[in-house]
Amino acid sequence: MAKLIEGSVAEAVAGETTVAVGFSGGLDSSILTKCAMSRVRVVACSAYSSRAGDALRAKRAAETLGVELVATELTRENVGDALAALDLPFEPTLMDRSLWCLYRLVAKSARDSGARVLLLGQLADELFGGYAKYAAASLADGEEAARAMMEADLKEYASRGRVRDLGACDGFVEARLPFESEGLVKYATSMPVSFKIADGVRKAVLRRAGAALGVPEELASAPKKAAQYSSGVQRLVATAHF
Repeated sequence: MAKLIEGSVAEAVAGETTVAVGFSGGLDSSILTKCAMSRVRVVACSAYSSRAGDALRAKRAAETLGVELVATELTRENVGDALAALDLPFEPTLMDRSLWCLYRLVAKSARDSGARVLLLGQLADELFGGYAKYAAASLADGEEAARAMMEADLKEYASRGRVRDLGACDGFVEARLPFESEGLVKYATSMPVSFKIADGVRKAVLRRAGAALGVPEELASAPKKAAQYSSGVQRLVATAHF
């Protein structure tokens, strides 16, 4: 599986000299960063509010990987500007509005850093059992229940989340999603759920792949943090009046 991920990242960065990664310091973005660094100049682009958990986590992870970090502080002003550009073909939820703002500001910093392409780690959770609800479903109703939930979320992302995330980046950079490559998706969806959620550890197989790719243990074992919460963007969007 590590070779599939590496190959997908190689394809995503082909022809570029500088590539940005939407970087939180978690497992998914660390894998993308590590794979890309051997091929191109990588800029790790993060956005978070001053007191958010991602502030320290992204800095430490970037130092561990030895990658350049470009951090954007989320403020009422720049979040408001991002919201003003919101354009989706469906009624956005609070989560949609929050993630739109986050990825739009990350995309802007990626462009300003000289990148034309931004790698995002989307689909890693749906493919490899990253969400707590999958572990709960597997425990309560069995592996097939968890598998069905993951497959439904994959379809939902294709019709909604993907439109949101790529749309947010449009006009700044081209967003590419290495985890959505056909070969990787086919491999992951055919894999037993027990490989993904093992002994209470979510994304277990992806963590092993990360370690095989050279991601340091402290990052390969990093717990899942939902971006809209860990960045602080959802609190800004929810409490501000724009």
